[in-house]
Amino acid sequence: MFQVSFGLANVFFAIVVVFAGTRILDYMQYAKQTGYLPGIRSLVTPISLFGVLFPTSRWNPGREWQWQWRKDVYKRHGTETISSLPYLFGGPAIYTSSLDVARQIVAMKGEFYKTKEMTAITLVWGPNVFAANGDEWKRFRRIMNPAFATSTFASVWDETCRGFREMFVGQGWDGLESIDILDISPLTNKFALMLISSAGFGHPLSWDPRTPGSKTMSFGEALHIITHNLILRLVVPRIAYWLPIKRLQDIKEAYKIVRVFLLTLIDTRRKEFAAGAPAQNDVLSLMILSAENEGHLSMTDDELIGNTSILLFAGHDTLAMTLNATLGFMGLYHEYQEEMYQEVLAVMPTSAEFTFGNSRKLRKVQACFLETLRYFLAGFMWIRDTAEDIVLEHVGPNRDQRIAVPRGTPVVVDAIGLHHNPRLFPEPDKFKPERWYDAPESALTMFSLGTRVRIGRRFAITAGVCFLANLLRDWRVELLAPHGESRAEWEARYRRA
Repeated sequence: MFQVSFGLANVFFAIVVVFAGTRILDYMQYAKQTGYLPGIRSLVTPISLFGVLFPTSRWNPGREWQWQWRKDVYKRHGTETISSLPYLFGGPAIYTSSLDVARQIVAMKGEFYKTKEMTAITLVWGPNVFAANGDEWKRFRRIMNPAFATSTFASVWDETCRGFREMFVGQGWDGLESIDILDISPLTNKFALMLISSAGFGHPLSWDPRTPGSKTMSFGEALHIITHNLILRLVVPRIAYWLPIKRLQDIKEAYKIVRVFLLTLIDTRRKEFAAGAPAQNDVLSLMILSAENEGHLSMTDDELIGNTSILLFAGHDTLAMTLNATLGFMGLYHEYQEEMYQEVLAVMPTSAEFTFGNSRKLRKVQACFLETLRYFLAGFMWIRDTAEDIVLEHVGPNRDQRIAVPRGTPVVVDAIGLHHNPRLFPEPDKFKPERWYDAPESALTMFSLGTRVRIGRRFAITAGVCFLANLLRDWRVELLAPHGESRAEWEARYRRA
């Protein structure tokens, strides 16, 4: 008995020694692979299953380290580009909050690519421009460009106005002097969903998507279920959908309904175009028409669904969250809210002048929306893998160094770090819409950089500005703090994101 136990102890000790030795060698290799950059040292890497599952702590950066450590992580290491090395599980990565380095990562052709593991959540609907690389990305982008023209944004403006009116009527707010809203997010999510359906798919929804007396799920209900279960759809194995669990069955049914609806809509639009009918101004119709002109380089049905869905569902999330946060800032900073109100009155004094054509003059309203998006960024990581050995420039404490990065190394633009970088945005924790007065499109780095800039950025901006302008014409936003909570306490809680 003693001999057996002693033997097992030896085996266990040997396993521990081998594992420790292997990890030490891996750590040394990882340090070399990332150019011996200083940075985060933890038990597991942030880009790993363990890293995502557990909360942010000293030993596990977790999902929220970019936000929670944004004020000091780069300052502490004396550089805008750092490395992340795990002691136990995961691989190395380079993170940057430098605009110079970010431009290299996003703009380089062929040297970086997006892996399927990092874009899996976007592939639920099918191949799309967000997950594509190389020639496939170019083909997608060429076909999609005509769908994001001035006529599209004019339609977005009109549909936003319609949705705003329906929200007020549907909620029973007409004629009221004041409205208390404890949680605005269900309303902005619903509003953004209506906009997706109308401006995105050419299928207007009513504020109440349910069909009275119907036992089947409506298209609007299906969209609602999908937007609230994107992560669950990704992580739950397909075999689980055979289980009699209502939530999973609802998700399965919702995806089926939306897919069948979109396939039918694509077929209908193609037949209409073949018969000489003009294109409508929704994104899907314009993409179908553009794809039909590409011959053998056209998009398949799956590619049309994938590209339309990723743009619009991602835009839904960005729009809803940014509107929520903008209303919070308006309640905190009445001086900015008053400036926005006066601007709306000056630019659009009558309903006849409340047009998309005049919306470009709402520079202060747009600036407030953009500053909110900078502060509470929706897409907080732009992840690339190196497709070949490359050299990154502008790294180190003085941004005057170069490091060699071998093929297969993940390089991540920390978009939160970038947009809270005090060198780029002085006093980054202050809400300062004036940063964006008359800013050119190229300065709107919240929507990525260079050729990979988000094609739907003007869609989101148009909808956001229109929603805020509609609200400001008749309403003032005030804080509704819990009993006994001061303005400073409310603001501190709000800014924790």
